[in-house]
Amino acid sequence: MTNVKLYVVFSVVLTLLGIVSFWYLQSYWLLLGVWLFRTVGNGVVGHRYFAHNQFTVGPISRKLFAYYTTMSSYSTPIYWIVQHLHHHRNSDSSTDVHSPRNGIMNSLLLWSFRPSMITSVFSDRSSKIMLIKASKDADVLRASRHFYLINTIAYGVIFFISVDLFFAWAASYVIELIKYGTINAILHLHKFPGNYRNHNLSDDSQNNLLIGFISLGFGWHNNHHTDPKKLDLQEKWWEYDIEAQIGKIFSKILRF
Repeated sequence: MTNVKLYVVFSVVLTLLGIVSFWYLQSYWLLLGVWLFRTVGNGVVGHRYFAHNQFTVGPISRKLFAYYTTMSSYSTPIYWIVQHLHHHRNSDSSTDVHSPRNGIMNSLLLWSFRPSMITSVFSDRSSKIMLIKASKDADVLRASRHFYLINTIAYGVIFFISVDLFFAWAASYVIELIKYGTINAILHLHKFPGNYRNHNLSDDSQNNLLIGFISLGFGWHNNHHTDPKKLDLQEKWWEYDIEAQIGKIFSKILRF
């Protein structure tokens, strides 16, 4: 994250493009398929694999994963890792930019567009150490350095393949922002309808049945905060973790 202002401008452009794209969608089934592809790259690969190392794949697959998550998420792999682990270390404290305690709109969306908040993620000693560690990973560093190029090429190639696919891909970016904003905000509110906890932690993390299913398992958020290294978050019979099953499949078949 060497140029925060450039990152914010790029994010705003992609968000506005995604919002406009909803007006030109020809098929919501296509949007669903594209969003599933993107959310796996963001949630399973970016979050569970790179941020938490919850499963393993082979060296070539790891290189492909770095590019996959770069074009699927809202940030570089390095930023994904550092900001998310910062959230876990400081969950619901005054320094947690994700927390609704520090403003519900910030938690939902605005934190990701405010340079001061993005910069604050990298300001503490632990984040600086994590930044150095993540930067030593050649696959993560390479993909992060080419974040803008990878995304520009991805959007251009997708547009060349199909304009309908392009609009679906752009719209799916906004859906991912909404999904993670909802998890950041709603699943850290004690009294939101449907929220519950399996574990009494020092933070405000919650589970939610509806969000749990819609987010493919990421919504078992209290379970995740209890043990961030755990791949399968299912504890109750209804807490089926689709992302975990995908991670298990990747771990079995992507050994190259």
